[in-house]
Amino acid sequence: SDRFKEPGHLLIASFLLGCAIDIPLFLFINIAEDIIGPLLGLELWNEASYGILEHAYQNFFRAAFLEESIKFAILIFFCTRLTALNERMDAVIYAAAIGLGYATMENIGYLKAATFFGVPEWTMIKDRLYPLVMHFGFGVIMGLLLSQNLFVERSVFKRRVMIILSLLVPVMYHGIYNFKEGWDVFPILTLIFIIGIFYYLRREQEVKITESEDKGV
Repeated sequence: SDRFKEPGHLLIASFLLGCAIDIPLFLFINIAEDIIGPLLGLELWNEASYGILEHAYQNFFRAAFLEESIKFAILIFFCTRLTALNERMDAVIYAAAIGLGYATMENIGYLKAATFFGVPEWTMIKDRLYPLVMHFGFGVIMGLLLSQNLFVERSVFKRRVMIILSLLVPVMYHGIYNFKEGWDVFPILTLIFIIGIFYYLRREQEVKITESEDKGV
């Protein structure tokens, strides 16, 4: 969909950084479950006894916030510094690459565990295909909102709002998806959204003479 293709090595680097999210995430999850959770008075040791607060904490903070914040950090501290990221579509492309990298490593872990316990093959594929679509979608949303900060807004206040939203919106969408477990509805809506965004940005590219834009720093 990108008329002005990104350098392959930078996309691979972004994807691999997304794969590496598992390394710091493991530490942060332990802190969230073993230190922060008990300090808040949450009983996280027995999932069967979870109340609404425990479910909300696990889905919105332990899962959604920790995962999306690391993706966001990679996007901000690595991708936005690339000279190749010089238009709105690029922010979406790199964010999607990071999301797909993380989804790949997450799926490998789940599929290994599922194979060990003898789960039927189709169940494994279905249960991991949906999160793959969702992580792709979270990345597209993050990149789209960040692109507003980088290329559209010039007001300091509006730029700050957009950068906050570029993390907050994927976190909330991710948390609601986990909390509601809307397996069939969320991936379909997300795919429609992804197609619409790429179509819109491709149309935007078609009216440009050059790829380069002024990028906010």
